[in-house]
Parts: sequence; structure tokens; C-alpha cells
Amino acid sequence: MPLHFQIITPLRTALQADVSSIQLPAIEGEMEILPGHADIIAAVANGELTYRPEGGSPDSLFVGGGFLQVEKDNVLLVTDTALKPGEIDSTAVQAAIERAQAALRNSESVLSREEQTYLAAQLAKQLAILDYSRKRKSRV
Repeated sequence: MPLHFQIITPLRTALQADVSSIQLPAIEGEMEILPGHADIIAAVANGELTYRPEGGSPDSLFVGGGFLQVEKDNVLLVTDTALKPGEIDSTAVQAAIERAQAALRNSESVLSREEQTYLAAQLAKQLAILDYSRKRKSRV
């Protein structure tokens, strides 16, 4: 029996498929979900999520932070970001990285600690997206 897998972002349902396996970056390390997995809720980190559609070849996408729920072979990932390789604009990502780096360099006297932490998290996410995009291009 396959897993019913759904990825939801604030803007869309990024994926809805029956899959035989899912590998993803949890906060505490890599995690694999197979049919019959115990019910669980886990925090998800930025990184590459790989899944195998039922009867198909493995596919992947970049996911941002979020939460994963597994309940009786139904898997739901709620995340702020879910991007397939073709949806990533490396030029825009690089520009966002440069803006965040510049803001952080000049922020100590202007921004609050919360704003600095937010910028650092955004920078980490953009760097992870760029890394994922480069890895995917090198596999092609």
C-alpha cells in the first residue's frame, strides 16, 4: 500500500501523489518515511526532499522549514517553500543572498536582534536553495 503524500505551502498545493518512499531533512537529521511508518509529527529543515512516485523514478524538490505529519500512511508536509529545480531562478536567489549579506553587514546599529535573526535565517535558506539548484544541475 503506497503513502498518500501532500505538500502544502501558503500559496499552493505543491505536490499530491501516491509514493513508495520519502526522504527529507528533519531538524534532527535525515528521515525516511516508508509505508507502515509509525504516526509522527516532525519539524523539517531547509533542504532536498526526495520521493519515489508509486511505480516511477525518484524525484526531488527543495523544501523550507515546516512540519511533517504521518498518520496511517497519509503524509502531510506543511512548509513555507517547495520548489522543483525548474522553478528556481538562480539569478534572483543570488541577488537575495547579496541583499541579505549587505543588510547583515550594516545591521548591527540599525536592526533589532529579531530582525538580524530573521535576515540570517533568510540568508541560510537562500544559500540552501542555491546549493540544491547547483547539485541538481550537476546531476543532469
